[in-house]
Amino acid sequence: MLKIKRYGGNPILRPRSEFQWRGSARNPGVVYDGEKFHMLFTADPNPADGIIRLGYAWSKDGYHFEENETPWMDGDINPGTFDHAGCEDARITYLEGKYVIAYAGRAINMNDFASGVRVPGPDGNLNPTWFDEYRRVGLAVTHDFKTFEKLGPITSEHISDANVALFPEKINGKYAMLHRPTAFIPWTLPLHYHPGCIWLAFSGKLDFWSTNKREMGWNMIDGEDIMDEVLLLAPQQKWEEMKVGGSGVPIPTDDGWLMTYHGVDRMGKYYVGLALLDREDPTKVIARTPDPVFSPEMDYEVNEVGLHCVFPCANVVIGDNVMMYYGCGDVYTGLAEFSLKEALIHVKKYAK
Repeated sequence: MLKIKRYGGNPILRPRSEFQWRGSARNPGVVYDGEKFHMLFTADPNPADGIIRLGYAWSKDGYHFEENETPWMDGDINPGTFDHAGCEDARITYLEGKYVIAYAGRAINMNDFASGVRVPGPDGNLNPTWFDEYRRVGLAVTHDFKTFEKLGPITSEHISDANVALFPEKINGKYAMLHRPTAFIPWTLPLHYHPGCIWLAFSGKLDFWSTNKREMGWNMIDGEDIMDEVLLLAPQQKWEEMKVGGSGVPIPTDDGWLMTYHGVDRMGKYYVGLALLDREDPTKVIARTPDPVFSPEMDYEVNEVGLHCVFPCANVVIGDNVMMYYGCGDVYTGLAEFSLKEALIHVKKYAK
């Protein structure tokens, strides 16, 4: 069994009641630029306004983080934007000399939605990402984590989408990303009948992946009308029965793309597995672990309502050491580490 060791100082980020804009600090995207670790974490609001934001923290050693006292990325001030009510679950990819941030946006804030408010989108649009608070994924770009530019949404307004992670290099001349599209809120009963799956999509443009067409005509074209994509991983085991989703940015190795992913069982418990994809053609799955390699075990990985959750969003590789940053119980940020070499040996045991 692969040894994954939790950092003894976990959780490395906790709720901060003195900051009105943030309660939890979870689901961290992290990159290392050779001198500093940059982290963007999801900050669920204190009860003030119901807006989810991205906070910023930094570290010299990857274990001890300092953080900004103000939000790093807020919801767009324009009510007609997909991320007006907040931004969450960042994954950060260093790509072509810049940091590209994939994040999920919501159009209605949590307080308003819970009280029954429903907001039509542009032109009275009642599509689920506007009217039902389904998440839609967008991109932002930064060079220094001081300023950023939003590129807008890249997934359809007709579906709930999440867990987007961009590959750190083009594949056969195209950008590639993992994502999990579903036609319903990802914790409702239909998920039992149609479990969430990981799809692998390609695009010739970073800021354009598909149009917003809803009807599928006979002459629809991949990459223009719908995403150019394939179904990569579907649930197979009991521990991933309800859904699977990509975790951190896939790691390039001589053996292929090593990816961490999460699975959720029927009780809502989150686990982590490994998969290995072909380096030249990542639509080919070389191997996949039948059992989870990481599971919630600590008190801080279970929240007050009983959610058992380990939710990685970043894999920082330094030498042979993989630093896996993860959300704990939807409240904290934690760190666990493992050997890249040992992870490859472990996952290749299950080559098809």
